[in-house]
Amino acid sequence: MAVNLEALTKQKEPYTALLYCAPGVGKSTAIGLIAERSEGKTLVLDVDRTIVTTLSKKEVVKDLSKIDVERIDNIHTWDDWSKELAELGKLKEAGKLEYDTIAVDNISELERCILSDLGSQGKNKGVPAQADYQYMQFKLVNSLRYLKSLGVNVILTAWETVRDIVHPDGTSYSQFIPKISLKIVDNICGLCDVVGKILAKQDGTRGIVLEATQSIYAKNQLDSRKGCLVEDFIKNDKKTKKE
Repeated sequence: MAVNLEALTKQKEPYTALLYCAPGVGKSTAIGLIAERSEGKTLVLDVDRTIVTTLSKKEVVKDLSKIDVERIDNIHTWDDWSKELAELGKLKEAGKLEYDTIAVDNISELERCILSDLGSQGKNKGVPAQADYQYMQFKLVNSLRYLKSLGVNVILTAWETVRDIVHPDGTSYSQFIPKISLKIVDNICGLCDVVGKILAKQDGTRGIVLEATQSIYAKNQLDSRKGCLVEDFIKNDKKTKKE
């Protein structure tokens, strides 16, 4: 059934954000800061095993009471990840999903763990087959779609990499992007309302670049901001999406 667009724009909708940076710059800290300032609880699906150590120091995030952590098996990842998503779906259907935000830390490592798991089940001494890459790619994209269907805010973190872009006229440049398989990175980013690159200053201040430049992949479909401090990102949670 069709729903009036004007009515939809007045509703508060969950956001989906992908925040990326080099290892150690602050992706796990960003999850903590955002969770601390969110209205409800946050569930972190921990893949890379850094968020507990990072946030336990309490140097930046003071209140950890609203953050739960579920560790994903990074050896038998395919089955465990599928099981975790199915469990979240059951909780949603039963009206028992107590989280407003689900964060995946991080999708770059999740991609590698799935490939490693699939490779270990093959006949090539642990090296993933070409089909395994396709299984992984479909799994990640469909997983994001599924998380979005739960009606919660979704935060993905990723490491960063650089891709070279060459235009038909021969001009070329390098651009920072999330470290995700090149065949699905645009699909994943397209499913997100926000893609932001985290930057850190020497004094510990962390910001998020929200506007694309030639050298940085970014976008912000929630509001007009071109950047913000990490701790101010949650302001988006109370805004409706712009066109």
